[in-house]
Amino acid sequence: MVQTNPEWWNTAKMLKYVDSQGEFNHYNKHLDKYTQMQSFSMWQPTRAPVFWFRFYTYAAMFKYHFRIPSNFTFLKPGLEIKFACEEAEKAGAKLEFLGPEMCQKTW
Repeated sequence: MVQTNPEWWNTAKMLKYVDSQGEFNHYNKHLDKYTQMQSFSMWQPTRAPVFWFRFYTYAAMFKYHFRIPSNFTFLKPGLEIKFACEEAEKAGAKLEFLGPEMCQKTW
């Protein structure tokens, strides 16, 4: 089981020679379209800004407190997911996609 979706994996598997998270981060703008929440209908329209303010404040404080590098991204599949999918395919295992962390399917 991996925390991403098949569309993300189909795009990420084309990045054959990416060996570090720094190199992988250059492709995030292309992969982000598969990991973003499409609808916030579960919140009232006035609650969404409050949620995102709290979320980004928490993320910033977490990064500051634990001295996480500024290019680290929360809630996005990274190079570890790509490597996990590659190894699963080599072993002939069946991949189960759970969806990205914040998507309609996982909500």
